[in-house]
Amino acid sequence: MLPKDIVIKQNLVKYAFAEKNILSELDHPFIVKLHCSFQTKHRLFLLLDYCPGGDLAKVLQKEHKFSEERARNYLCEVLLAIAELHSREIIYRDLKPDNVVLDEEGHALLTDFGLSKEGVKENDFAMSFCGSVAYLAPEILARSGHGRSVDWYLLGVLLYEMLVGIPPYYSRHKEKIFENIKRGPLQVPSDMPSVALDLIVKLLNRDPSQRLGSGPGDAEEVMEHPFFKGINWKDVKDRKLKMPKPHVRKVVPSSSHFAVFDDNDTDEDEDTKLNKWTFANTEFQ
Repeated sequence: MLPKDIVIKQNLVKYAFAEKNILSELDHPFIVKLHCSFQTKHRLFLLLDYCPGGDLAKVLQKEHKFSEERARNYLCEVLLAIAELHSREIIYRDLKPDNVVLDEEGHALLTDFGLSKEGVKENDFAMSFCGSVAYLAPEILARSGHGRSVDWYLLGVLLYEMLVGIPPYYSRHKEKIFENIKRGPLQVPSDMPSVALDLIVKLLNRDPSQRLGSGPGDAEEVMEHPFFKGINWKDVKDRKLKMPKPHVRKVVPSSSHFAVFDDNDTDEDEDTKLNKWTFANTEFQ
């Protein structure tokens, strides 16, 4: 639920539309499904899958880090989601633990597509400066243009954080993070599995043209890395990987109702109406 006044005042309309437009095209086991979207006088609504397991950031905060097997299983599902986006000429650009949510069975789904970019072909580049501080690829910091391989860099960041507990190049100071991403050494724990380290190093290559996944094979190049040896990708897509079940709070049914709309919220107002976004009528209410 997005308040229109904030969306308009903070110039966030294009991000709201990006989210709606991209999700309306997708139907994938590891991407949250958009069931419908509508607007009222004061708000924009997106009705999405409910993922009661929370996001990976909260799980990592509680558990600190994951085993190699658990990290690999999450990574497999995220990788297939990114592959689907790239096949539709979409780059995600905002991969981080906060944007990977868990459904009731513990499977990983991508959410939050406000920063995604549509219409990016194999050799195309986008120029926007976007993303969260600790999850910015070197080419975004350099403002040199970025293509599909930016998502593979962020996949490497995600794997590192799942295995170590913090993002690579992390610092408490923003400028130091930027400096580390651009030219700092990669600090790796001594117990990091060698095959996982090899994948991380190849995904975090600062040269996007030399990064694993940057070639014409895109996701296939990443899937063929030895880290995924023994993975049956059809089983992954069929959601057959064994995932740890998240702790889901029991919701007790209630006969009480809460207000979703303000009084007269469904009264159409030409001053606040956003074109190409369905306006709810009183029948919906």
